[in-house]
Amino acid sequence: MSINRLMTVVLQSQDVDHAIEALSKAGLVATLLFSTGVFLGSRNTTLLIGLGSDQEAEAVRILSETCRRRVEYVATPLEGAPFHLPLTTPVTVGGATVFTFEVERYEVF
Repeated sequence: MSINRLMTVVLQSQDVDHAIEALSKAGLVATLLFSTGVFLGSRNTTLLIGLGSDQEAEAVRILSETCRRRVEYVATPLEGAPFHLPLTTPVTVGGATVFTFEVERYEVF
């Protein structure tokens, strides 16, 4: 197989097992990199997937089916309160962020 695309996918750790299993069933191999999101400081995972041009749509379909969005609540300080009174604020997290790059050359040693 000729790899001419590199897909980089950032997803929540809760979705990793389902995504890897579905990608594997489709014959796609991913490399896992553990990472941390800056916005909420939450753990997530970055996948690196080498693809042929005809596999990109299949990878995106699999990821859209296995990575879901969810609502989490974060404590935020209530402005102007005389003492620390946290206010819970809903934040939508999850899904997958996908970047696809053209690969000029790759080598296996």
